[in-house]
Amino acid sequence: MDQLWNQAGPRLMLEGALREFYTFTLVLVRMSGLMAIGPLFGQSMVPTTFRVLLVFSISLVVTPSLRQLEGRGFTLLDRNENLQLERAELPDGLTPRFDRIYRQTGDGTAAEETSSLSRSDWLYSIRPVPGSVFEYVRIAAAELVLGLVLGLGVMILLTGLQTAGELIDQQSGISLGEIAAPGLDISGSISGTFLFLMGTAILVLLKPFGGHLLMMRALLETWQTLPPGEAVMGDSTISLLSSLVQSSLILGIRVAAPLLATMALMALAMGFLGHTVQQFDLFSIGFPIRSLVAMLVLSIVVSGVGGVLTESIPETIDQLRDSIVLPHSDERSLLADPEL
Repeated sequence: MDQLWNQAGPRLMLEGALREFYTFTLVLVRMSGLMAIGPLFGQSMVPTTFRVLLVFSISLVVTPSLRQLEGRGFTLLDRNENLQLERAELPDGLTPRFDRIYRQTGDGTAAEETSSLSRSDWLYSIRPVPGSVFEYVRIAAAELVLGLVLGLGVMILLTGLQTAGELIDQQSGISLGEIAAPGLDISGSISGTFLFLMGTAILVLLKPFGGHLLMMRALLETWQTLPPGEAVMGDSTISLLSSLVQSSLILGIRVAAPLLATMALMALAMGFLGHTVQQFDLFSIGFPIRSLVAMLVLSIVVSGVGGVLTESIPETIDQLRDSIVLPHSDERSLLADPEL
């Protein structure tokens, strides 16, 4: 026995250490995706050293907890609560993982719709380590994209505020004085920058949790059904990102609409006044009036923008989480887990 252990022990320990390191790197890559592009996390005003240290620290904490997260995912997927996960219970995006585990634990035959796996088989299946660098890069790229999607979805929504600000400045004449903020890695109109920063502040100050914590929680929940190395991008996620672009444009138009209508009425009134009262100097008086009215209307619109973002940001994060955790599935119900 001692001789057998001396021969096989070091090899088994090396394989186990390599597998754990492989898992940690994939957790690190998925977390890096959110930190690279997500609002607040991905802005250049946050030092790169801090972001790297934050990603590394969170990954060290998450990696030992993966089994617990996957256990929660098993409970959520086991709809009939018989402690057996049937293939028919899974969305299409998770069936390849089911088939691989079933072949490992069974006699190598293909899984059928009535096939099932126990909790231990689902959680403690051996994930093969890539045999080449190219295979590892492919898997890591999928993990990175998964993290990027979560941050990109929220960023798309906030970008609609910048669009609204640019429309406002073009109509009010404030676009003549654009600004550049290297610390925030943004440049453009004054109103657009103001609305974007306001949206970021609302994201951080959401109740009962900040939006940045909601994004982090959503990312943690992706490991419930998509462990490291199993990241997939479902059609529902791509469709959701497309719809978020439309929602962002609609949000920008909704924010800018009151001011655009006011500016149109002012243009008509001032044009009529210029034709009826020849002594009225539109060039010297019109611009200050338009700017003043624009500021007044914008101050009224801001309160409504806060209410819209307070509702839309958590909803967007939940939709992104659901589409990622249940790839190729239209069901969005079984993911709410307030104890996480």
